[in-house]
Amino acid sequence: MIDTIKLLLPEYSIKKDNLLTVQPSSYVEGTGEKIADYPLWQKEGGKVWGSKAYLNTEHFNLTIQPFKGTGVLAFLHFSIPKVYHGDNYYSVGREGTQAVLKAVEGELAQNGIITNLQEAKISRIDTFSNIQAEEPFLSYSPVFSLLTGSRQQRRDYGTTFLWQNTQQELCAYDKNEEASRRGIVTGTYPANTLRMEYRLLNKKKIDSTLGFSSVKELPEKWEEVKAKHKQAWQRLFKYEVGELEVIASKQVFSELLYFKGKYGRNYLDYYLKAVGSDTLARLAGVEVLKQAIENIENDRNKVYRAVKKLEQARTELQLLREEPASSKTLSTLYKELKEKVNLN
Repeated sequence: MIDTIKLLLPEYSIKKDNLLTVQPSSYVEGTGEKIADYPLWQKEGGKVWGSKAYLNTEHFNLTIQPFKGTGVLAFLHFSIPKVYHGDNYYSVGREGTQAVLKAVEGELAQNGIITNLQEAKISRIDTFSNIQAEEPFLSYSPVFSLLTGSRQQRRDYGTTFLWQNTQQELCAYDKNEEASRRGIVTGTYPANTLRMEYRLLNKKKIDSTLGFSSVKELPEKWEEVKAKHKQAWQRLFKYEVGELEVIASKQVFSELLYFKGKYGRNYLDYYLKAVGSDTLARLAGVEVLKQAIENIENDRNKVYRAVKKLEQARTELQLLREEPASSKTLSTLYKELKEKVNLN
């Protein structure tokens, strides 16, 4: 359920033989004046000065640095399933999460940082669920392109959709595509895995949403955290199937009006060309298409014109609509995802 968590350490001590790296202050070369030199912690015989200190291991990232108005703070950032499983695909339960916290606390001590993580405050928490979809991720792009969150901006990155504001984020992405970019062998994860994450980005939002922000309260609030993840995605999938069909039909209608206004009686030909270009570019990629044409055509100018024509047609539609990469209807795809969100 929980993937990444970021903790504020209210109390900690640093041993003499710690493995922290101190980043020195930048300075004005001509005068030697230090621009960001702060006392990071007290040690025997004086203070440790610098702009910040950090320790990055296989399991966690620790940063100690000054913040305006609050002084020097220590933040610890790690993925619970990655520490537990070695990978963040599978979820970790209540007891397993406590074991991870204990293990990270022990590893901190081994590196010279003594703290009690049960007393830490949660300053960010990312929860997740993995959905086994029936179709490839791109098939659901038109569904995600119609979903809107309350006071949230939607961003489309192809195989990732993000609904965000300064307090929280909802993110849906192709887990296998993300794994491939990290060098993980294709087939490691189940096919068509759709990852859905709910991210609370600061302590204030965590308190208002979950009703707590102390690590020691996490075990007793476990079911509440799960419920809030589910509710956040249910709010995004708020439409009934019939409502979504109306929204989709209005979108297509507005697109057709746009093309009719621009191209007159030939508007349908241009519209279908734009839809086809956009679909081809998303499924194969412009570069792959270019290589394929080059294998057929010897005329470089002809290749250039063909690619340019595709890009122009695609651009005209790209911000208006995403065409499905599946033979299933939009309502069928939406219904599948909505049912699986409710089950998770």
